[in-house]
Amino acid sequence: MTMTLSEIITVLKDAGLFKELIVAGKWHDRAPEELANRTVLDLSYDSRTVKEGTLFFCKGLKFDPKYLTMAANQGASVAMAPADYSAQLKTSEHPDLPQVIVTDIQKAMATVSRAFFGYPDRNLTVIGYTGTKGKTTSVYFTRHVMAKALGKVVAQLSSIDECLDGETFIPAHLTTPESLDLFRMMKEAVDNQMKYLVMEVSSQSYKKSRVFSLPLDIGVFLNISPDHISPVEHPSFEDYLACKSEIIDNCRILVVNRECSQYDYLAEKAHDLGKQVISFGSDQSAADYQYRLGEHGYFTVTTANPALPKLDGDSRVMMPGDFNVANALAALTVAAQVAPVSEDFRAGLAETTVPGRMEFIKDKQGVVACVDYAHNYLSLTASFNFMKHEFKDGRLIVVIGAAGGKAESRRKDIGRALSQYADVAILTSEDNFFEDPHHIAADIKENIDNPDLEVIVNVDRKAAIEQAYAMAKPGDALFMAAKGRETFMHEKGKDVPYQGDYQITKQLMEK
Repeated sequence: MTMTLSEIITVLKDAGLFKELIVAGKWHDRAPEELANRTVLDLSYDSRTVKEGTLFFCKGLKFDPKYLTMAANQGASVAMAPADYSAQLKTSEHPDLPQVIVTDIQKAMATVSRAFFGYPDRNLTVIGYTGTKGKTTSVYFTRHVMAKALGKVVAQLSSIDECLDGETFIPAHLTTPESLDLFRMMKEAVDNQMKYLVMEVSSQSYKKSRVFSLPLDIGVFLNISPDHISPVEHPSFEDYLACKSEIIDNCRILVVNRECSQYDYLAEKAHDLGKQVISFGSDQSAADYQYRLGEHGYFTVTTANPALPKLDGDSRVMMPGDFNVANALAALTVAAQVAPVSEDFRAGLAETTVPGRMEFIKDKQGVVACVDYAHNYLSLTASFNFMKHEFKDGRLIVVIGAAGGKAESRRKDIGRALSQYADVAILTSEDNFFEDPHHIAADIKENIDNPDLEVIVNVDRKAAIEQAYAMAKPGDALFMAAKGRETFMHEKGKDVPYQGDYQITKQLMEK
């Protein structure tokens, strides 16, 4: 994998992202003859990983030019930036380091990365999921169903795990990786003989151009509700919807929840762009594929559109909750568009488990605990409603927090969900980032309006889980929200080691 400076400039010009090339204080519209064939051997946006022959991307709203100097000192052969850093770079020390100046550094990084790694998406059927809730579960359902039907040729990118060889999973740190990392991983998947990639596509990935230039064979729009509205995410619901709906611009087929609150707008946009639209939903909708709920995770699918592959029949998911049935039908709908429908679909669905998603543990005394990544109103109310239905005789004890520094509107929703369903709420840390967890807890508590709800504040998350279990009686149900099996907490700019909700709970309940 190599590219010359001249090839990089051509790719950027084709995308309308190139401004100029600066070498030793002089501006150029193309690479000078003596630099045209300068070869780039690697890409990086982290100065610590730069080595000889690396193209270094100067990205970030508050990029510090000292990192460019570090990269140059470590052998960077080309720099790409949104502005001229010649003064800070001290060109006298690095006179032949060309700076490629671009109109948008995030889009430029995506465009060049895709080309550098050989357009790996062209060798994969790429399926992207977006939605306020359910992305991860739907990705897992889809990968399991497709892998059961097609074999170990399905890669996965999710907010929990990444799988690039069809069987090995490694922890993830972003819902959708940075574009450079994304295309590098896609290239690895292709090298591992993968034929399909199922991935989450967050609203932030479009807002921050992490998936810029990435075409999707199938884009799936699960749902949308007011969430992620904050100064550091989306300033308004309109901005949130606009970013999410970019999946339509970039997909060939749109699979969409017929009961999504913005269905009419999404379908209209897709039709106007000439995209095929396939809908799924309950039997109360006019969806192409419809599900009828049964009991204990069973549901029946009916194909209402005779022009589509038939999915009729009974299926089951082993993760409780009506919302998971909709996610499961989304997965079946996708799979039916890329593989012959068979009993493998149902078998794959029934075998699907998602780490940290509605995972249940029960102790010898009859106390039940559920660990889940639910963190917004839609997912919390769906989960709480299921818990109250399944465990009617005891209290629902919830351990919950909210992320610091973002999505502050979510705290009101958490308070509202707790007021509706919980008997005891222990407010604790989630990922505090740079915010005081006591302040976050106070925001949630301020929005609790149920006088019968017992509210406890314990910002030590491990201690909060221990406290919840200590107060539980036979018949009670515990619900640990948001962290699942994650083994880190975001604190003051660092990933601090954390045992994990599931791991702590399992250890307590198996003593």
